[in-house]
Amino acid sequence: MFGAKKENNLSKGASSSAHNSLVFGTVITGNLTSKTDIRIDGKLEGNLQSEAKVVIGKNALIIGDIICQSILIEGKIEGNITAKGSLHIQSAGIVFGELRTNKLIIEDGAVFDGVSIMNKTSSTQNRNGQGESSRAKQNVQKAS
Repeated sequence: MFGAKKENNLSKGASSSAHNSLVFGTVITGNLTSKTDIRIDGKLEGNLQSEAKVVIGKNALIIGDIICQSILIEGKIEGNITAKGSLHIQSAGIVFGELRTNKLIIEDGAVFDGVSIMNKTSSTQNRNGQGESSRAKQNVQKAS
């Protein structure tokens, strides 16, 4: 009551359970950066960079590139996406662009028009540090 002071978490940064939300009907023109989870249900005309999970809601439209830890897509994205973890396009999702990720999930009914690039993971590297995709590229070049 009198002795101990309670710490204010807001002054020290966002807590691990904090998240941001861009609600339906909201339009942002410009780049957006987030350190915590973010859900977009509105429209973003610009790039999005998040150090955490991104959720693109059913009514969302993103025109720009996204860099994040992981992403779940229910809406529409016109741009390139880089996800360090997983990239999941649900059945209602629409993506036009280049995808870079370690784990790609595309549900039946989803629309994807572009190129997907799977990043190397430790499980696909051999003893020499060369990934499976590098060896496959070498085999294709040798066959030519």
